[in-house]
Amino acid sequence: MIKNLSEYFLDEYEFYLQKVSYDKMDNDIDDAENRFQCEDNFQAEVIEQKCVKLIVTRIIRREPAGIFELSVSFGAILTFNPEKIDEYDWHSINVAEEFKLNGDFVIGNLMSRISLLIAEITASFGQPPIILPPIVAK
Repeated sequence: MIKNLSEYFLDEYEFYLQKVSYDKMDNDIDDAENRFQCEDNFQAEVIEQKCVKLIVTRIIRREPAGIFELSVSFGAILTFNPEKIDEYDWHSINVAEEFKLNGDFVIGNLMSRISLLIAEITASFGQPPIILPPIVAK
């Protein structure tokens, strides 16, 4: 586990919207019995020992299934700090798990963007928005 993960990257990051998917079904189900299921997924790819491409996806489903499903993915490209890159073999590390555990320096920004977009999308159909905390779901 790399506790000081931010030291291995330069301070400039590139953030971008990767994907949004929203499917609303026309089912008449009593809202009193609905629950949300929230799932966060992390993908990371080391690109030519120059940078890491990180994608965070939050998926929200309503239970019972069939009311709606929403997923929002944001990505970040982080450039390695050339002075520190050789301290680890980055291809042998589960980089996605490292960011999930110790990547608050970038994950906080991505989760904030995801939470904002989810609130805007869910408010667009005339109901109160679903506002989720911008933290990784446990």
